[in-house]
Amino acid sequence: MEHFWAASATTSLTDSPTTPSSPPLLRLPPPIRHRIYHLVGVASRYAGDAPRFDLHGRKTSGSAPKPSIFHGLLLSCRVIYAEAAALLYSANRFILHYDHASPEPLQPLHSLTASSVASLTRLSIVINQASCHHHHEHGGYPHCCLEGRERDGGWNGASFCKTDHANLHQLPLLSPASEGDCGDTRAAAQAVLSKWHLAATCLSSVTSGRLELALVCDIDPRHEAALDIAMSATAPLCLLPRLKDCCIRLCKTPDPRLQLIAQETVFQARGIPPPLYTKPSTRATLTSLPRELRLRILEYTDLVVPTREVLWSRRDQGYLTSSSDSTSFRGYHHRRQFFRCWQTDTVGSFVGCFCRRRHAAFSFACKCWAPPGPALFLICRTLLEDSQFVFFSSNRFVIHDYRPDPPWALPLLEEIITDEDYDGPVPIYEYPNERLAASQFLRDVIPPHCIAYLRFLELVFPPYLPPSWPQSHTPAMQDWWAMGKWLQDKVNAPGLTLRLVVVEPQDDDDFPFNIYRRLPTQSEGRLVTASYLRLACPLTLLVDKGLARFYAKLIFSEFWTKEFRERPAIYRSSWAERRARETKRHIERFVTGSRYESMYANDRVEPARSHWEHWYQPI
Repeated sequence: MEHFWAASATTSLTDSPTTPSSPPLLRLPPPIRHRIYHLVGVASRYAGDAPRFDLHGRKTSGSAPKPSIFHGLLLSCRVIYAEAAALLYSANRFILHYDHASPEPLQPLHSLTASSVASLTRLSIVINQASCHHHHEHGGYPHCCLEGRERDGGWNGASFCKTDHANLHQLPLLSPASEGDCGDTRAAAQAVLSKWHLAATCLSSVTSGRLELALVCDIDPRHEAALDIAMSATAPLCLLPRLKDCCIRLCKTPDPRLQLIAQETVFQARGIPPPLYTKPSTRATLTSLPRELRLRILEYTDLVVPTREVLWSRRDQGYLTSSSDSTSFRGYHHRRQFFRCWQTDTVGSFVGCFCRRRHAAFSFACKCWAPPGPALFLICRTLLEDSQFVFFSSNRFVIHDYRPDPPWALPLLEEIITDEDYDGPVPIYEYPNERLAASQFLRDVIPPHCIAYLRFLELVFPPYLPPSWPQSHTPAMQDWWAMGKWLQDKVNAPGLTLRLVVVEPQDDDDFPFNIYRRLPTQSEGRLVTASYLRLACPLTLLVDKGLARFYAKLIFSEFWTKEFRERPAIYRSSWAERRARETKRHIERFVTGSRYESMYANDRVEPARSHWEHWYQPI
């Protein structure tokens, strides 16, 4: 079966005219014959469920038909082959991986006849792939390998990559095979691409405007010849007849130079002319418009996240966002297109990710949100100030004190507890940082003049163990008090809503959940409640400046104590809910004082919970 596609495409059999002596199949009307072709697996009966076939004969899906079922049909006679092959190559998706172990790594492409190539509608070619390598359509983890962070353990893309994609990833072109390898990597890359150029000539007979082509060729961007190799890898696509669609990826990680080459090639391959340069009118420019109009225009850029929610965490040190929609399942799928393009049904949906956020790639299918680049901020000072205002005032900002995926993870605990069935003593360690992440974000990340633009700020803490919350004498708490005083003159308090959130621990495989079930006494739980008050104390300084609203979403810390668990089950749930509401009211009243009642007066309600609470995995 390894040479199936080559055999079916090149077999020369005597033609069988449609006569009374012709095979019975040819004497059937064409619609009946086509139904038979569908039934034996030449094509799916459902247009939106096209099978994926590997031109080297590898298995790609448990549900895809086996080529051996209809192989004999293609060999029966030339007339049937021409008819069935046209359907086969037009109704299915085909993948071709560069076989480094073979002297003819792209031989299946050479074996296709001109008529078969002209029938192709969807083809993915993988010259070299350093991530997202899926030979099988429905693997255990069919997502982008870079969805998780490689430096973290637990449930993430890197972990599944090690198990599901073992020995499938390749080193990027131009990458040394090992540390200190001084071999001629450029010559090796050029040898690979020369064979790709030769094979690409076989695609010259594709039908104009019919083929959707995906190309993956991961290159090491650190090499001085990276740009030359990238242009060489994409050059054959510009010589083909116009493509219906094109997706290109040139690097495992984002690189602006390689991404620009991918983008320009896609435009050229699709016959999309570059935008004509016109000298801007001196009478009407963006900066000459009234500020109100400039701000409205900027609201239609990436400055405003589709979910209007931006995450920042101590671990990531960068802006993230989440794709969940708290209002409807339908809305979630609409918004997912801006965050997880690799889950959409694109030409390279399972052999590679073409997300511009994760790779040096370009595809019209990728609409993923990315933090606005520097270009918009470097045009002039006026647009810089307007862009900063739109970004910080139009989005919610959620600051995670540790990490958002999952938000209940605790620092240092992974190093102390490596066994999920750990039943030893509860670890005791102090708060491990000299500053809260919120202090770091407000002092070091946001430009000082932009703090006044903030309209919604949410401070999220993982469920620290009782001794691990910041204590009054610790540097983190002292810095937090100084932060509150410093913030008084920087923030627009009457326009700001604050929310303090403590995440409830979840029982998953990567979190030692059972340590919470061994908190010995109620006094331990009260220590956590006291920690809530310590965190909230500096925020009272903003109330004096007219803070608009303050809300708390906290876990009832005594819920995990032995005394509580010994209560009758019938009373536990209602009693815990009541105590949680009491804790929330106590903290909110403590911060807002006499203004507490006005926050809920006239049927006013707390703002809806943030999207990250519905979808813990960041994107």
